[in-house]
Amino acid sequence: MTIHPDRTPTLSERLHPDSASALDRRSLPSETIERLLDSDRRCEALRCVLAADEPIAVRTLVARLADAEHDATIGTTIHQLRQRVHVSLCRTHLPLLEENDVVAYDRVRNLVGPAANLSVFDSLLETESLDRSIASRLDCE
Repeated sequence: MTIHPDRTPTLSERLHPDSASALDRRSLPSETIERLLDSDRRCEALRCVLAADEPIAVRTLVARLADAEHDATIGTTIHQLRQRVHVSLCRTHLPLLEENDVVAYDRVRNLVGPAANLSVFDSLLETESLDRSIASRLDCE
């Protein structure tokens, strides 16, 4: 029997996963991937992190998500929506993504960056985006 010591990655390794050893990366089961993709807000947060060249501030992430979700015809102000987005990101979505090593969430500095498993979602989110745009075109015809 081989004993593998548990190794907690440093913050630097979590915010810059390319510097971590490929052996440290673990794959995610398909059920976990599906669970992580079952929220539009979580998918959009992943797209933002994937598109960023460096760790993104939670405040910036909240603003982008709230602006994308804002519907002027509903009685909710953009400020109220940003508060709701912030709470759901910080209490639900980011901890879940961090637990599965998809993002590195630095609560002290309020930064979100890529982690070892983020690359799994790169092509999946592109495909999902493409599927949605095709579906919306079909609905319009």
